Amino acid sequence: MTITIIGATGRVGSAVVQRLLDAHTAVRVLVRDPDKAKRLFDDSPRLESVRIHLDDPAAVATGLSGSDAVFVAMGSTGVEANLQRIVIQAAAATPRLRQLVRLSVLNAGPDSLGINQRGHWSLDFAAQVARVPYTTIRPAIFSASMLVGASEIRMSRAWTGLAGTGRVALIDHRDVADAAVRVLTEPSTWGQHHDLTGPRQVSWPEALQALSSELGETVTFRTASAIELIQRLTQAGVAPGQAELLVTREWAIMAGENERTTGTVLELTGHGPRTIEEFFHENRELFRSG
Repeated sequence: MTITIIGATGRVGSAVVQRLLDAHTAVRVLVRDPDKAKRLFDDSPRLESVRIHLDDPAAVATGLSGSDAVFVAMGSTGVEANLQRIVIQAAAATPRLRQLVRLSVLNAGPDSLGINQRGHWSLDFAAQVARVPYTTIRPAIFSASMLVGASEIRMSRAWTGLAGTGRVALIDHRDVADAAVRVLTEPSTWGQHHDLTGPRQVSWPEALQALSSELGETVTFRTASAIELIQRLTQAGVAPGQAELLVTREWAIMAGENERTTGTVLELTGHGPRTIEEFFHENRELFRSG
């Protein structure tokens, strides 16, 4: 079985590649820098690293040729959304391809307040129209998303956002990678939307209470207006489009769109999802003040 990965150097994509290699599965990665990919994965003999530009449909089709399954881990807006559409069309025309598995997001839908959720739904629609054999993995917000606030927390013992209310069952990206590997290698899981969450729902203030317990210092949540938050993010170097996406993510949280938990991680992997406390313990030094 040959599995092709697009988005192989990202947080989830790289974890999926490494797990597949560890399981002695043949993996092809379509990347801009094959040498970087080889270094990242210790130049494994089971890794085929192919240089490709995803805006070239013919090259993408060639890159997918001979694949049994494809995993795509990319953004749902802007250029990355358009590149995903090229991949979907190429996958639909790949004769041997048995399944396209795409990393999506919990509560993907046309009516979400979140730009990301609407973007992923639009890509689902594109896959439906293309009639590609198709599966999605839809995780809740990653625990690692809190790392964007690490610098502010280190300096001020506070984190600024919009969603002082609303909860989400934050999920560890490693659990998502474990689930993705099971889906990619087990045909009985294909043709479904797999909703993945952490073990319990927390608000941002409640998450910071858990961080406070880990650090032995109080960390508080500060609320700001949407425009104030966009200004803070862009001044910190976040691209305007990404800042807007993060603001609408907060709106979706406040609207209760993420208030659900599932047992899918356990069902797919055989182990329960990691807790937010485990994440903070493993990453405590990133949040500690100097």
